[in-house]
Amino acid sequence: MILEIWETLSWKDAVDILFLSLVSYQLFVWFKGTKALRVLIGLVVLGGIYSLARFWGLFMTTWVFQILWQVLVILLLVLFQGEIRQVLERVSPLGYLRAKRSFSEVSVAEVLAGTVFDLAEERTGAIIVISREDNPTEFLTSGQPLQAVPTTALIKSIFNHNAPAHDGAVILSGDRLEQMGAFLPLTERDDLPDQYGTRHRAAIGLCERTDAVCLIVSEERGEVSSVVGSDIRVWKSGDQLASRLKDWLGLTPRTGPSFKAFVKGFFTRNWSAKVGSLLLVAAAWLVLAGGQDVKTTMKAPVEYLNVPVGLVLAEGTVRRIDLELSGRRHQIVTLPPGAVRARIDLSGLKAGSHRVRLKTKDVDIPL
Repeated sequence: MILEIWETLSWKDAVDILFLSLVSYQLFVWFKGTKALRVLIGLVVLGGIYSLARFWGLFMTTWVFQILWQVLVILLLVLFQGEIRQVLERVSPLGYLRAKRSFSEVSVAEVLAGTVFDLAEERTGAIIVISREDNPTEFLTSGQPLQAVPTTALIKSIFNHNAPAHDGAVILSGDRLEQMGAFLPLTERDDLPDQYGTRHRAAIGLCERTDAVCLIVSEERGEVSSVVGSDIRVWKSGDQLASRLKDWLGLTPRTGPSFKAFVKGFFTRNWSAKVGSLLLVAAAWLVLAGGQDVKTTMKAPVEYLNVPVGLVLAEGTVRRIDLELSGRRHQIVTLPPGAVRARIDLSGLKAGSHRVRLKTKDVDIPL
């Protein structure tokens, strides 16, 4: 039956599957490594059980799940309001209309790169947040306002062990330091290496919610790391970091990849997650499509019963008709060829031309 349902796939169904596969993959990328992803996976499993229960006609199980979904929707809205808001902000077209923060000086990247490596050499912990299009202010606490040009001496003085704001983060917006001593939201990911401390978890937590670039200096290991989105990288050279910062801050002219490279990257990058999303959505479509109400047109042979004695059917008598059937897809696609037929009772008719109205009871559908 699955093959029969799959053979009825239309171009609209294909677009439906591809679109939801893209949405599923993007949600996986956004929530990878977080508790929200585990919840989403659990919901997918419950949704699969519910779909199978409906498909097999398990009345009690379907009834329980219908009540459970109503409770789950409210719980999810309360527990994951932050993640839901994050997704809505990312897909909102208004995000492209926001004023972009400009970084006019290339030296800003070089100053920051040189400063964090100086701090790493001195084993002084630090976290620097570089805001881009998203405003991180709503996620910050306890920050002190500051309007200053970022210099190595100033940043070092802020993170000096004796300075009151050294445990927090400095916030760079455009070409100005706007806050110091700010505390960031911690990530809930439990797949991070043990050596990642509070600074790393705070940087990841903010980058999960905004498009900021975070630079972290570990005082224990004298190591410089960066966090952008879900990407965490350790840097060995200030020059390499400065070059990458210029890219992140839009200070270097960008040349987009060729069309061939773009297509290749689209299909090869994270291919396992993309294929998994496609298979998951396709499987869900097969289950749900079977219970979908559809309409189809089918040719059916006509059988004439009880022909009066002495009469014969004239040439040109209708032998096949077009029937429009509606019902569940899994019922319609499993009908054997020629199984649907119309039977017309001619008893009582006399010689001549007759128009017979076909009624529903005259159509034989073996369900």
